[in-house]
Amino acid sequence: MSKKILSVGIDIGTSTTCVIFSELTVENVSASMRMPKAQIVQKTVRYRSPIHLTPLRSNTELEAEAIAAIVEQEYRSAGIKPEDVQTGAVIITGDTARKSNAQSVLRNISRYAGDFVVATAGPELESILAGKGSGADEYSRQTTQCFCNMDIGGGTTNTAAFFDGRVVDADCLDIGGMLIRFKKGTLEVEYAFSKIQALAKKNGIDTQIGAILTPPQIEKITDCMARAVLEKLLPEPKDPMFFFLRTEKKAGRHPRRTVDAVSFSGGVGKLIYDTQLPDDLAYDDIGVFLAKSIRRLMKISGMRVVKPKETIGATVIGAGNHSVEVSGATITITQLQALPLKNLPILKIENALYDDAFRELVEENLKWIQGYESEQNVALSIEAGQRMSFRDINLLAERILSGVQKLIAHQDLLVVITLEDYGKVLGQCIQVRLPAGKHVLCIDSVEVGNADYIDIGAPLGIGDAVPVVVKTLAFNY
Repeated sequence: MSKKILSVGIDIGTSTTCVIFSELTVENVSASMRMPKAQIVQKTVRYRSPIHLTPLRSNTELEAEAIAAIVEQEYRSAGIKPEDVQTGAVIITGDTARKSNAQSVLRNISRYAGDFVVATAGPELESILAGKGSGADEYSRQTTQCFCNMDIGGGTTNTAAFFDGRVVDADCLDIGGMLIRFKKGTLEVEYAFSKIQALAKKNGIDTQIGAILTPPQIEKITDCMARAVLEKLLPEPKDPMFFFLRTEKKAGRHPRRTVDAVSFSGGVGKLIYDTQLPDDLAYDDIGVFLAKSIRRLMKISGMRVVKPKETIGATVIGAGNHSVEVSGATITITQLQALPLKNLPILKIENALYDDAFRELVEENLKWIQGYESEQNVALSIEAGQRMSFRDINLLAERILSGVQKLIAHQDLLVVITLEDYGKVLGQCIQVRLPAGKHVLCIDSVEVGNADYIDIGAPLGIGDAVPVVVKTLAFNY
């Protein structure tokens, strides 16, 4: 039996804002006597808004009322009322996520739909979302190659590498088409990002407000940016400019596999594939220059460039709700008053019992998911992949506790989800190891994936079973 739901995706980026309404067909794909497992089986875009420039009040603040007006106008243009929408996703991405009032903008926008997934995507999470939205994860699964997508927008270049459909690296560079902006129709600098000003200064170029640049000077700057983009794709980056332009300074983070091919998405990324480029100053910024520099360097380097399924549209188009009616009936809940929980992002670790890199994987994925919201709670999904003895369960509990120290430092409640029927005993083994004042919610018989979000309700009175809603972000491919 299938169900159709109307979903909306609202993507507020550094340079552009877009609203997409989609009809998602959700179907129970499990056998008749098994726990329901719903899956999005069809996606139809009903309305895609024009690309709007993201309104900014200043370089540090979004124009909240103008953004809300754009969303309201697109609802009218689509002929859709807020009450018609069952679910959706509002994602603030790029440099916009760093604006001082990003959270208040999210709250303001979220009233335009029903049960939203609402998130400020930090650099790594945005990279993963863009990679999935471009289709890079699917390409890596189909070709069994390491495939990197680079989403180049107005303020950042978000990179995500996938192998066999799994994320092996997520990163961000302060490289984008709007990091230098000009007065309309001129080459007079109206705005230059501080890091790009420093880059230009190293090359003897003045980019202070009011400075007038020449095309060769702009090319010199964008060529430096392009070299940093290429360095990200190499096994051993050495150029100091690459490390300088990295959004977050972390040592030793690079794809665990050699990149076989690269794709580009985002506003600047799309230009890399265009056979006919607009005028260099069509957007009164360095975007066209940057696209040319990257295209030229990729050709010289011999790196294999593949066009993704989505370029400018590599964005979340909404979220499909699918309910798993109840969790297992024998689970662990040590803090009932914490329920219900809503919109917890999922961090999934497979083969948790035997993966020696368990702690590293948990900490790395936590950083990817939490981004700028370092105190956000996260649900840890564990797959053991086998029948476990009591000794195995104790070992798993110890592994979990060692991997989530940074999480429980900020959270009183640790949320753990397993597919296998170990919720009660695993939860008890975790609880006896938790510091005083910390609690655990460990539920089982629930299947989730990375980048899903979960709601967990109060117990139903059937053992300790709780109602669960899993929300899967939907992408336009």
